[in-house]
Amino acid sequence: RGDPRGAIEAFERAALLRPDAAIPLVNASIAYARLGDAAGAERALRRALAIEPSSAEAHFNLGLLLAERGSLADAESHLRVALKADPRLAAAAFNLAILVAEDRIEEAVGWCRKAAELRPDEPRYAYTLAFYLRRAGDDGEARRVLADLLARHPGADDARALLEEIERGGGR
Repeated sequence: RGDPRGAIEAFERAALLRPDAAIPLVNASIAYARLGDAAGAERALRRALAIEPSSAEAHFNLGLLLAERGSLADAESHLRVALKADPRLAAAAFNLAILVAEDRIEEAVGWCRKAAELRPDEPRYAYTLAFYLRRAGDDGEARRVLADLLARHPGADDARALLEEIERGGGR
């Protein structure tokens, strides 16, 4: 209803009623984040992980929060744990790709490929895969990914622009 403070109260109450459940605290962390209270969000996520150390949702959200704060190594660690707990968590694979792309482009391609395979309906995963393939020097595979993306999503203008740039032989 657009009432994050009310949501926090409700989720905190749920956490008191079910002290063995991590998900109310994960949800509370999202409400804290919507209020701009990163510290509250982190506290809720760490409480969730104390209850359920293998919670993919808690690790994923904590990874995103830490990445926003610039704690990239810790963010990467939590995203990896989230993927281990739930190998079908495409958003974790995608965000992990972005985190490692600067200095581990081949690994980024692998994570982005996983995200795109898990969620073929999400055009930005395929676009980012093509972008990283291009950075890795594989224009041929990038072309194939973009052509497939455009066949499924003809209105993906950023994909069309990247494909045209590749076809023109534009610089990286």
